[in-house]
Amino acid sequence: MNKLMNRLVLGSALCGFASLANAAVLDVQAEIRPDPINPGNAEIINQTPITGYCFEFPGNCSSRNIRSNSFPIVFTSSGVIPRDHVIPFGFPATWRRFTVEHAVIPGETAEIEIRIAGVGTRYRLNNTAQAIIGHPGGVPVFEYHSTLWQPSWAEATAPCQQINATSQGADPNGTDFTAFWLTPQNVTTCSRSPKYDIPGMSLQRLDVHYELRAVRPEQLISGNYQGSYNYSTSGDFDMGVLNPNDAVMTFNLNLAVRQDVNVKMSADSVALAPKGGWMEWINHGRRPEKILGDLRFFILTSTPFKMDLSCSRMGIGTCLISNGAHEVPVDIRVSLPSPWVDSTGQSVVRRPLTIGGAGLEHLVPSGLPTREPGLLHFEVPSDSVETMHDDSSYQGTINVTFDSDI
Repeated sequence: MNKLMNRLVLGSALCGFASLANAAVLDVQAEIRPDPINPGNAEIINQTPITGYCFEFPGNCSSRNIRSNSFPIVFTSSGVIPRDHVIPFGFPATWRRFTVEHAVIPGETAEIEIRIAGVGTRYRLNNTAQAIIGHPGGVPVFEYHSTLWQPSWAEATAPCQQINATSQGADPNGTDFTAFWLTPQNVTTCSRSPKYDIPGMSLQRLDVHYELRAVRPEQLISGNYQGSYNYSTSGDFDMGVLNPNDAVMTFNLNLAVRQDVNVKMSADSVALAPKGGWMEWINHGRRPEKILGDLRFFILTSTPFKMDLSCSRMGIGTCLISNGAHEVPVDIRVSLPSPWVDSTGQSVVRRPLTIGGAGLEHLVPSGLPTREPGLLHFEVPSDSVETMHDDSSYQGTINVTFDSDI
């Protein structure tokens, strides 16, 4: 729960107001904290444990500020791959959009985008690279793998970007090689071809570096959102003659939204007075019809929130002020600046703020928030003013709560 509670002391003079199991499913744990200063731009912090390439070669990844997760999807050739045959190694590098749902609030959804920003694998040959190229021993294993392919799997075909330009991806067994490339949005394939006939091979896994971003993060409500996105391993990914053993790669997103309510009050006390001041009563003894006062506040956040009221002296739905022997109720209303609206899309103008917050349970921005002030309106109506004691000071304390946990 992210609350901001404002304690106001009212005072005046007459009346002073002083998942299912599936090998190709990744459960993504992430968090987002939208910035109140720049609400339209919020980073999604991925907290999913790293696996695959970046777990095995952390130095290569940390230097590029990337992470990977491995899917145990195996792509296998059905026979010989002839020399000069192109393996496309295609993948979806562009942004894809999907919907996540709030775990508690029915019907509350958000849009998230995902893209594959890096991709890699560990290939396994049916024979050693040395045997395939017919080369005797005596040189590093990496050289055999490099000679077998055009280009080497340690390199990246532009505009793919290489990440492991060293020989560390070559396994001493002569059959396995681990590679990874970064994939800008204008990339569709990182293709390569063998220089020799390959009797058979498989991709033992699929490692991906994926990026996430929120659409309209300023509208996200605090709490947990959940949703999934599926990629086709034979459509969105294209490995040519290498066929996948699983048709779908699934990302299950669990997104924790931590919105902070940021409200600045112009003061922590309000003095109520008749409209036009006290002179009519002082000079002519004319009791005012009502006494009132406004307090400005500034909403420095973009998160939806609710408002509630509590007080030191509670009346029927509202707060009371007292001179110690006598109490009167105070009507409290709120006006919110544009573009803040209620759950029905209506502007909030002099809306009653009562204990329990009825009608103010879901306040949202219909656009980017401005820095215009909101107003709290306080008023003791005329029928209550009639009962107030002369030469007396009435006081009370109220708490106005702005709560993003709705």
